[in-house]
Amino acid sequence: MQRQLSNVSVHSYQDYQPTRRFGAQYEPGGYAAAVQQRSNMTQREDALKFEQGRIKALQEERLHIQKKTFTKWVNSFLQKARMEVEDLFVDLGDGRRLLKLLEIISGERLPRPNSGRMRVHKIENVNKSLGFLHTKVRLESIGAEDIVDGNPRLILGLIWTIILRFQIQEIEIDVDEENESSEKKSAKDALLLWCQRKTSGYHGVHIHNFTDSWRSGLGFNALIHAHRPDLFRWAELPQTDHVETLNHAFDVAHKHLGIPRLLDAEDVDTSRPDEKSVMTYVASYYHTFARMKNEQKSGRRIANIIGQMMDCDSRKGEYGRLMSALLEWIRLKILELNGRELPNSLDGIQRLLLAFKQYRTVEKPPKYKERSEVEALYFHINTMQKSLVGEAWAPNEGHLPQDLERAWQNLEQAEHARELALRTELLRQQRLEQLNYKFNTKSVLRKGYLKEMIQVLSDPRYGSNLAQVDATVKKHEAISADILARTERFEDLSAMAGELVREQYHGAEAVSRTEQAVLARCANMLKRTLPLRMALICLCVSIAARRAAVVQRRDNVRQAAAERRRALLASLAHQQFVAAADELQTWILDKTRTAKDQSYRDLANLERKLQKHEAFERELQANEKQLRNVESIGQSLQKSDPARAEEVSERLRELQTAWEELVAASRDKGSKLRQAAQQRQHRRAVEDAKARLVDLERALKSEEIGTDLRSCKRLLNQHQAVEQELCQWEARAAALAAQGADLVSGGHFDGAAIERDSGALLAALHSLRPRAAARRAALDTSMRYLPLLCIYTYKNIEKTSFVVYNP
Repeated sequence: MQRQLSNVSVHSYQDYQPTRRFGAQYEPGGYAAAVQQRSNMTQREDALKFEQGRIKALQEERLHIQKKTFTKWVNSFLQKARMEVEDLFVDLGDGRRLLKLLEIISGERLPRPNSGRMRVHKIENVNKSLGFLHTKVRLESIGAEDIVDGNPRLILGLIWTIILRFQIQEIEIDVDEENESSEKKSAKDALLLWCQRKTSGYHGVHIHNFTDSWRSGLGFNALIHAHRPDLFRWAELPQTDHVETLNHAFDVAHKHLGIPRLLDAEDVDTSRPDEKSVMTYVASYYHTFARMKNEQKSGRRIANIIGQMMDCDSRKGEYGRLMSALLEWIRLKILELNGRELPNSLDGIQRLLLAFKQYRTVEKPPKYKERSEVEALYFHINTMQKSLVGEAWAPNEGHLPQDLERAWQNLEQAEHARELALRTELLRQQRLEQLNYKFNTKSVLRKGYLKEMIQVLSDPRYGSNLAQVDATVKKHEAISADILARTERFEDLSAMAGELVREQYHGAEAVSRTEQAVLARCANMLKRTLPLRMALICLCVSIAARRAAVVQRRDNVRQAAAERRRALLASLAHQQFVAAADELQTWILDKTRTAKDQSYRDLANLERKLQKHEAFERELQANEKQLRNVESIGQSLQKSDPARAEEVSERLRELQTAWEELVAASRDKGSKLRQAAQQRQHRRAVEDAKARLVDLERALKSEEIGTDLRSCKRLLNQHQAVEQELCQWEARAAALAAQGADLVSGGHFDGAAIERDSGALLAALHSLRPRAAARRAALDTSMRYLPLLCIYTYKNIEKTSFVVYNP
């Protein structure tokens, strides 16, 4: 640096001499202006050299990254031929690996390389490679000697040309995916468009170029997840660390997709990654997924042909099953329709007709449709068989459509015969049912008449005096005459029953039993008339004696009932008092347990607990009326029932004692709940203060003291703000401690916890004071020494310039 400054100063001095020759004397301030000019020139040259060195270092770094990436890319193809490149600039010099790379990547047969090791042999092999490339792409300013001599830039340019031609230039994508005739993009633009489409919709992924758009690693992971979402879950992807995200994508692509790891995460996680390296690696993703897609398409074509043949075979099997099932159903249905074992009842015939109708409307139509489907399936199988094999298909014997047509005609004939038989039997059963209805109606009338007459004859209420008994005797004589006049009606009922039995009506046995019952009841009624008259005469004698005995018994029962009523009313009143007292005492004991619990010690949901306690106290006030009602009932019992007065008084004393205990427990719990609310408020304030003190402690732990006066002043101002806030928190902490002391002195149930909270807050504040003092001392020291350091630097620069200008 001394030498550079000297050279610049001498040159400035030579430039200054002509001014001394042509000028008669120095101009005012000329020397200071010259010193300032030379100082500015020196600074510009230093900055220019620094920029040039920085650019050169970045270029070297980019060349190193490209070399590493292209070497891995070349080896990903050469490993198929069991070859490897260790140093890209050296190992491609013999031309053999270059020829093998072009042969593998192009899929064409190239000339056999010369196995010699002389320079001429290497140049010959390289020329073969370049000659092949000239047929594919235009090459300029590159020769075989450059490759043999290991020229880094030309070798990297050659590999990049191969990548563009065989990996990127082949990529072609429609701008409009839904319109195949739309504009197409190719090469780099197509690759970028493909990446944008595949990563669309992924949060945090924005692909605009092949440099910094891939720095976060989300783009690589989005490409993998868009094609293979089964490999990992996007929500579990690490997104905070770029290197970790990049390594995740590279590892998954290498392990599960076979994509070589061409890049290192550290090379991508830069302000501007190498575009060519990123394009090379992204192109590997495109070709891998395109190859997977083509393999899937080929598999689907083969599977489609095999599927058609298997579908044809399955349809043949289905046709056989459907035809067999349909023919079997027709056979069984014909046997069922030809059956003539019909039920001997109208309901049975109607059920058969309903089943026959259901067969026609429900069961038969699907079978007819199935018949049409079977025939259609037969012709469809024939069409498929001719298209696949070229010949018609012949099903098994008896399974032709003509066989199905004949079976269906037989089914139609059996169906018609079945319908005629059912309707004939239906008419016969309807006639018998009408006759049976008439018989039942008449029999019910006859039974009713007989029952009414028997009830009249069997009525024991013959009268209470002789006149009434004589009237009853005349009434029974009239009934006997009426029964004899109705004999013809009973004979008609017997005739209807005989006809039903002859026609083999299904209820013939019940009809016969009804007929016999009616006739037997009629004979029984006739036998009752004479004994009934004799009984009426005897009854007249015993009426007077029975009446006197009944009157005496009635009076005795009335007196006993009155005494029993008084005793029951007294017992009922006592039992009601006991039940009310038991219920009230049970309620008081339950509420006392609730009032004595210690739920106030848990500070969670205090508002809800206070609300519940207020509701509890309101409930006590509401139930105090019930206590007074029970006391009023007890006092009434003491007056009305002296025998139980002592028991009632003891019970009232127990209720009053339990009630007073409940009221005291409720008041104590309410007081402690309010104390708990004050404790929770104090604790929340302490926790908020602690949280802020943690932030202040983090600020005081900072070791940054500034690199210049401006940053040092800024840090000092920030520290002053922290100290001011610390003073404010000390005042708040003192207030909180005083508040806690008031709670403890007021007899708080958990005073120890309040004292611990206040003590912890004060201790945290006291621990921050030394840190604040140390931080201020460091910043004050920095403020004192930074101006001295700046003055010392300035004086050294001025002294150096003065020495240079001294001739």
